Amino acid sequence: MSRLFNDHLERWEQETRAPFVAANPERRDHFTTQALRWPINPLYTPADLEEVGFDYLKDLGFPGEYPYTRGTKANGHRSNFWTMTQVTGFGKGEDWAKRARYMLDQGLTGLILEYDLATTNGYDSDDPIVEGEVGRAGMALDSLEDLEKAFDFPFDKLDYLMSVCNAPQPVNLAMIIAALEKKGVDPSDFVLHIVNGILIEYTCVGRYIYPPEHGLRLATDCIEYIIRHHPNWAPISIISAQLQPAKANPVQEIAFSFAIACAYIDATLERGFDIDTVAPYFHFVINVDMDFFEGICKLRAYRKCWARLMKERYGATRAEALQIRMMTSPTTIALTLQQPLNNIGRLAIMATACALGGAGDNMTTPLHDEAHALPAEEAIRVGAALQHIVAHETGVAETVDPLAGSYYVETLTRQIEDAAFEEMEKIFDMGGALSAIEQGYFQGALGREQYQRNKELEEGRRKWVGVNHLTLEEARREIDIFRQDESMEEEQVAKVRALRERRDQAAVDRALSAVRQAAQRGDNMVPPCLEAVKAYATHGEICHAMRDIFGEYYADSQLGGL
Repeated sequence: MSRLFNDHLERWEQETRAPFVAANPERRDHFTTQALRWPINPLYTPADLEEVGFDYLKDLGFPGEYPYTRGTKANGHRSNFWTMTQVTGFGKGEDWAKRARYMLDQGLTGLILEYDLATTNGYDSDDPIVEGEVGRAGMALDSLEDLEKAFDFPFDKLDYLMSVCNAPQPVNLAMIIAALEKKGVDPSDFVLHIVNGILIEYTCVGRYIYPPEHGLRLATDCIEYIIRHHPNWAPISIISAQLQPAKANPVQEIAFSFAIACAYIDATLERGFDIDTVAPYFHFVINVDMDFFEGICKLRAYRKCWARLMKERYGATRAEALQIRMMTSPTTIALTLQQPLNNIGRLAIMATACALGGAGDNMTTPLHDEAHALPAEEAIRVGAALQHIVAHETGVAETVDPLAGSYYVETLTRQIEDAAFEEMEKIFDMGGALSAIEQGYFQGALGREQYQRNKELEEGRRKWVGVNHLTLEEARREIDIFRQDESMEEEQVAKVRALRERRDQAAVDRALSAVRQAAQRGDNMVPPCLEAVKAYATHGEICHAMRDIFGEYYADSQLGGL
């Protein structure tokens, strides 16, 4: 900056700010961002941009052009809003279908189907190990019959369906394909998005079945199958939103999720594809927390870092390969059990930050009652309206990247980008994400973050209304709670047992044998799973057939230590 500017800045600090602060001391000794704990200056000026080496064309550019900091769409959301989605999943297939119809009637055009813990861990509902968990944290999926019932809703209202089932993904994908065939739905009429991001499960979630190298293979099988057979679908999503509740800071979110993406990319390229074909199929689900500007800058840095990574590491040239595809969402960990109505305000703030950060192709909103139970219909209605309020009433989508040029926003965006690439290089030097997981690097780093963040809350350095600030002596629920029919699990167990009695068992046995043989040979696992599904082999039976070949993974508890 010019000497004249620096003179004015120094004069303001000494003559205007310093006397004011002397008479009105600051609220605390140190101001920092919440997750990164980076110091926040009292004022940001062009001098801060100069310090980080900010260059307009290199760092910001124009919407729809490299480096995509300002968004991957040239006109932002002036042409179309993001697809508005919500997560749901509980009970039996027919229960989910009823809820899906209700959600579509509330103006949503995208649905995210979650499965219960039995399904995501590869067990049938009648397995003793999952007693009490059937249909609780998602929909129970035992056989093709369950999806046939779940898909009883008007597909003409649906633009987008995400299916969240990482470890048994080839089985889940096969069931979806078979169910759509049965219903007569053209796969090209909507976008099916399978999450298929198993490596994050080993890092911080824990819903895995097979050892990591086999998990990576199965994920790659699904990517390859969809690219070859359903090119309009989305075969892989890196759920950064699972790293964030594990207390990853924004730098770790970007670096860990992109390093994990590179593991999938490298495995897919080995199947004979090129980067310009593969990269556009990758998708990220990204949470925004309550630190408004940290969240906005993180979303902007995600776009820029992806473009740089694809161009510099892989030599991608197509614009589609350089443009990140992402779903944004307020985080669930900002929501409190105490004073749950406060969560509506939190969700509105975080959804606005998502929109200001670029929103992505889709936005999903958690619901204000999620800390208590599965969402009630009232919460779904409020959550759907909330996205429409942000889109139609706030004006945040009327111009592209409205916060661009803010000295603070541009400085923080660049700082996150630089730190993320530094962290990625550290992971690549270890041999990549798979090696980092096996060495426990991700797990240990997240454990240290969890310790520090929890300590800040316990010591009151970070305020959380209702938890350690403005608490009530007598906690009141204030909301209706969704309750499932207690007979649901018993009915689901009876269904899967009845199926086994009437199906062609010889055909099932042949199909399961073919699954084992394909696993042993190293074949793509989707086709044999599809044949097994059509023979009405159960979800758990197919997963167990692969267990026979791959074995099971048991995490080393020492790898996640501080």
